[in-house]
Amino acid sequence: MGIIISSASVRSDGVSSVGQAADAAQDALAAAQCPLEQVDALINVGVYRDANLVEPAVAALIQQAAGIGLDYRRGDVPCLSFDLMNGACGMVNAVGVAASLLADLPEGHVVVVSGDAHPAGSDEFAFTPVGAAFVLENSTDAVGFGGVHVSAGDALPDPQGYVTLSAMGSQGRSSLTVELLSDTTELVEHAAAAAREALAADGLDAADVVLLCGKPTADFAGGLAAELGVGAVVTDEFTGDAHTSALTAAYVTARAAGLADRPLLFVAADGGPTAAAVTYRGVGVR
Repeated sequence: MGIIISSASVRSDGVSSVGQAADAAQDALAAAQCPLEQVDALINVGVYRDANLVEPAVAALIQQAAGIGLDYRRGDVPCLSFDLMNGACGMVNAVGVAASLLADLPEGHVVVVSGDAHPAGSDEFAFTPVGAAFVLENSTDAVGFGGVHVSAGDALPDPQGYVTLSAMGSQGRSSLTVELLSDTTELVEHAAAAAREALAADGLDAADVVLLCGKPTADFAGGLAAELGVGAVVTDEFTGDAHTSALTAAYVTARAAGLADRPLLFVAADGGPTAAAVTYRGVGVR
């Protein structure tokens, strides 16, 4: 039995991290023909959120906005919702968590949502405001996701996104500083290390897979593809960095191009540097 992507959706028609993620979740659940009351868990991997919200968990707000599990009735599945924040690598980490949850839920469904936005709703932001969602479930007809592999630097990374408390005044809910410090070379180094571990563990050849990755820098995808020698590389179709939604958006792009019927390699990299990778083989892919 493997964990498969039963549906995926991307929304890019707004500036709210909660709103776009909720819309994407509704679209993905409808495509998966999964009733809203049958979602076992919702994992939010978005980092930059509306009004710099800290509490409650943004996952709970997305769950509410999407209408998931709000009216409990006998026989319904209570939905566990929580945030998992590890920058652009969060989606890969969430796959590992979802696999653990679904191991005890043969008929279960886990929704992984993402999205980053300027706290004041401005479209002038370091990341492209995109909301995205995967619906994950078990399948007896697919290998599905492999194990998650990571690579990271030894030093404690400098803050990448923060509010300067001494200077924010009354604007703390609407201000944010984002500093992107990692360069392409070190991002590719760690991304390639995590990717090679994932390929070796799952017995796949780089030349046979489609690489799905984000665009933390303009030349990251090309550099990583050349380093690994993959058969093809797909990124999302958005201008700029879709950050936590980049891998989901890349999957949607690959699916539309007819490439999802090949082994896939999801690779994310972010500041630190840190990187995470996981392979995926859907139904009928060996």
